[in-house]
Amino acid sequence: MDERRRRALALRDGMHSAELEGGHVTDAFRLDAQEYVDGSIDLQGLLDRLNQRYAMHSSL
Repeated sequence: MDERRRRALALRDGMHSAELEGGHVTDAFRLDAQEYVDGSIDLQGLLDRLNQRYAMHSSL
């Protein structure tokens, strides 16, 4: 399995899980996630965007 597909499946599964538990996946996150899948940003870049947008505290 190539990296792009692995990223897409992991994010899809995570978003589906969040929605099943009553969470909401924003359009902004979906756009950021697509950039991660496409390789435009790496995982740390995705986490940085989440931290900025949602004031979370996370690191790799």
